[in-house]
Amino acid sequence: MKKSISAVFLICLLLPVVIHAETIVLRSGKSIEGTLLEKNADSVKLDIGGAVLTYYLDDIETIDGKKVAAVTQQDKKKTNLIIEIVNPEYSKAPDENQNVSITDASSIEDMLKKINYYYATREFDKAIELGELALTKTEDKALRAQLYFGLSSNYLEKGIKPFADNNDDSYYKKSIEYAKKSLEVIPDSWQILGNLGAVHLNMRDWKQAIYYYREALKYLSKDTPRYGSMVTELLMAEEMLKRESAAKP
Repeated sequence: MKKSISAVFLICLLLPVVIHAETIVLRSGKSIEGTLLEKNADSVKLDIGGAVLTYYLDDIETIDGKKVAAVTQQDKKKTNLIIEIVNPEYSKAPDENQNVSITDASSIEDMLKKINYYYATREFDKAIELGELALTKTEDKALRAQLYFGLSSNYLEKGIKPFADNNDDSYYKKSIEYAKKSLEVIPDSWQILGNLGAVHLNMRDWKQAIYYYREALKYLSKDTPRYGSMVTELLMAEEMLKRESAAKP
């Protein structure tokens, strides 16, 4: 199953960001580069390695060497940075070759194709139901590892709204459970490690997110499209951990 794992995250953070072929220097001293998508009176929206971020000007020191005036708290309508990390798979049309018919006689390979198709069409409940059924039909470790990975990915996606709305982490915990089972068979998979980094990032467990992203990057080529966004997510987790640590008495 070769697909990017990360998903659409809407996470409220306070994180530094960047701009087009220009460089942004944050008040924390860190500098980053990215693509400017939009700029208004109190914030900028940027694309950093596939992550779309809205960042407030009072967290930015300079843009392309030019000083940025801070916006006072009373002038700010929001105090959070909105981060949208979009899974590249969603920008592609679903592969109709994977939209196979499933019967009682279907092979695990065909079930995996259908799970991939459901994931691409964002039918996570159907993917989860089929994945859990498929697990009852095989003891092959390699196939089970792929099924675990698929379940982890779909539970990760399914868990976004419940966690954002009600702090319900039950689906995220299932994602972690299945990712770890898959990792037992494929310990050097950047995709599985990336899943674990993503779910911990969403749960705001910065230390675990940092650990798994760093592990994933050990096995991920810089030429892989997922590399840039994963580095961005790692930087987010590192910055948030730094801020939380600095805020402690």
